[in-house]
Amino acid sequence: MSGWLTGLGPAGTALALLLFGHVLGDFAFQTDDLAAAKHRIGPLLTHGSIVVVVHAVVFLPLLTVQTAPTVVVIGVVHVLIDAVSARLRQRTGRSVQLFLGDQLAHLLVILGGWGVVDPATWALTPVVAGLGGVEQLPWAAVTTGAVYLAAFVFAHDGGNAIVRGVLPDPDPAPESEDDLEAGSLIGSLERWIILFLGVAGLWGSVGLVVAAKSIARFEELKQQAFAEYFLVGTLTSVLVAIALAGAVSALV
Repeated sequence: MSGWLTGLGPAGTALALLLFGHVLGDFAFQTDDLAAAKHRIGPLLTHGSIVVVVHAVVFLPLLTVQTAPTVVVIGVVHVLIDAVSARLRQRTGRSVQLFLGDQLAHLLVILGGWGVVDPATWALTPVVAGLGGVEQLPWAAVTTGAVYLAAFVFAHDGGNAIVRGVLPDPDPAPESEDDLEAGSLIGSLERWIILFLGVAGLWGSVGLVVAAKSIARFEELKQQAFAEYFLVGTLTSVLVAIALAGAVSALV
């Protein structure tokens, strides 16, 4: 663990909460139907409203007259980015490149908003004062918790989006809805376990997770088309989990 974000005190907690708010608003509180309909103004504004509200609730302990506009601007720009992404998706179809570009744009906006606020401002809130002031609060623990929660939420929803964007159309016929849901759940569990092992430094155990999944699909892996489909999905899922574990370690 680098200790970079936890060493920034209230400012580090502010960035961690902004990231956590984004992940909740953009994934946990966004349904597939809403995500698919964001090329229309109604669903787009509904999503934007959800994002702003979730950001405000998560960030409530650090909201002040100085910081509230930053949260609102992040929400407004979020809507603009999603409007562009939705139009591009209509023209080019869903792709992992578009998804990653969309998330990178959101991340840059969050970093920009966080960077323009005076670091001391994040601690000048009624909540902080009511709890005894800056020195009395466990900033490092709150920062670490927010980063961990954000990573695990993204591992589920964001990880599934990346894997689906990378996977080719299955051959033979597409899997049933139940099979797809089961596969998504298995992939999420796989990423959660690898993420946990990675941040705990137990990288040697990651191979056991992949091996266990392969054993469960042993008979199906004898079919070349399924084997290729399985390997692409599994390797992408594992890479997402490893990247998240690396990001968490770099931040906290």
